[in-house]
Amino acid sequence: MDLIDVDPELLMSLDKPVPRYTSYPTAIHFQKLPEEAYAASLRALSCTDPLSLYIHIPFCKSMCLFCGCSVILNRDPQKQILYLQALLQEIDLIASHLPAKKPLSQLHFGGGTPTSLHENEFSLLMEKIQEHFFFAPSAEIAIEVDPRTVFLDQGRKLRFLHSLGFNRISFGVQDTDPKVQEAVRRRQSWEMTRTTFQWAKEIGFQSINIDLIYGLPLQTKHTFSDTILKMIQLKPDRIALFSYAKVPWLKPHQRAIREEDLPSTLEKFCIYVQARRELMKAGYVSIGMDHFALAEDSLAHAYQEKKLYRNFQGYSHNLADTLIGLGLSSIGFMPGLFVQNSKDMKEYLGKIQEKKLPTHRGRVLSKEDRIRRYVIQKLMCDFALDKGAFAVQWTLSFDAYFSIEKNQLQIFSQHGLLENHQDLLAITPLGRLFIRNIAAIFDAYLTQGSPGTFSQAV
Repeated sequence: MDLIDVDPELLMSLDKPVPRYTSYPTAIHFQKLPEEAYAASLRALSCTDPLSLYIHIPFCKSMCLFCGCSVILNRDPQKQILYLQALLQEIDLIASHLPAKKPLSQLHFGGGTPTSLHENEFSLLMEKIQEHFFFAPSAEIAIEVDPRTVFLDQGRKLRFLHSLGFNRISFGVQDTDPKVQEAVRRRQSWEMTRTTFQWAKEIGFQSINIDLIYGLPLQTKHTFSDTILKMIQLKPDRIALFSYAKVPWLKPHQRAIREEDLPSTLEKFCIYVQARRELMKAGYVSIGMDHFALAEDSLAHAYQEKKLYRNFQGYSHNLADTLIGLGLSSIGFMPGLFVQNSKDMKEYLGKIQEKKLPTHRGRVLSKEDRIRRYVIQKLMCDFALDKGAFAVQWTLSFDAYFSIEKNQLQIFSQHGLLENHQDLLAITPLGRLFIRNIAAIFDAYLTQGSPGTFSQAV
């Protein structure tokens, strides 16, 4: 994709706040959800269908200025001990509502900094998980890793995690340029990144992902091209290339980033397109709007086989219809229901102490929610929607049901972003770069969000 193919006026018109669609409806439209609604859904699950677990470890020792995650700055070991005890109790509570000891197809540790946990704490968690669940033979057991937390011990914690059964690992890198790192207070030398990656490779993790962010302060096409070339030299199995989500109204620490240091909309877009081109030239398959994988990686296979799935961890292959979120602020999904734990530590710990599920918000999906979620998932993951398959799934005509959206589809078609055929809605190569905008056509709640709710599309 040559930059000259993108009309600057079109680019600026598309640079507006839209969701990333890690869920639909998006989390801002979750409502108060009684504990019993969640408990009843857990009891209604089948005995044999596998599920996924997500465990949120919110603690960090320092705050990266770009961060949009739910984190707690913590240097008090006792606070982490209390949290771990609550997590163990939450697993017991969840299991008490399940009809049987169920298989796990996916386990994901996120944060925060999951590797802030000590080895004995990881052991306790894994023992508790295996007390109530068992891993399917091909289960994906993944963890997000800050290289700064596993470097000084010469890779001991990485080897320990592998011995526990973790087979997929994701390193947070973001950018290798020292000036950019200093501007976002994320100091991580190239030597540290390269060495921890090599250790993970030698230890034998099946899949290694690296997270990068474009649009950070002091980034340029030249500096970020150097970061991309270094990643290509490492050759991770996957690369997540996230857009910096500027949301200072939600994350006040982002205000410390100077506005004049950020690349312009056009510069940011150029940084992304150049990085995308270099990765694809190096043999990576472009997946969804911001992921890349080697052709032999399971994520690339899932994309080719149209089995890709989008959730709060980004893109993954869908190994279970039910995701149970554990820990502060975590979000889970089961057919027809989103559920989110409390974001307040005191409230979370208090509910666990009372032997209550720490449910805070959620969303019971209406039929229209489920229809629109289906469409948005297909577009975000497959870049296409088969209208015949839609009709079979919902016993509805796509064109008739979305007659109101027809004008917007036509406008996007005129700009070369999509092709609306009789039996297929297909996103063009140009449209793939603006898939959030296209998915937003089908968001019935978007006009209900207040200005400044979402990050910019570009």
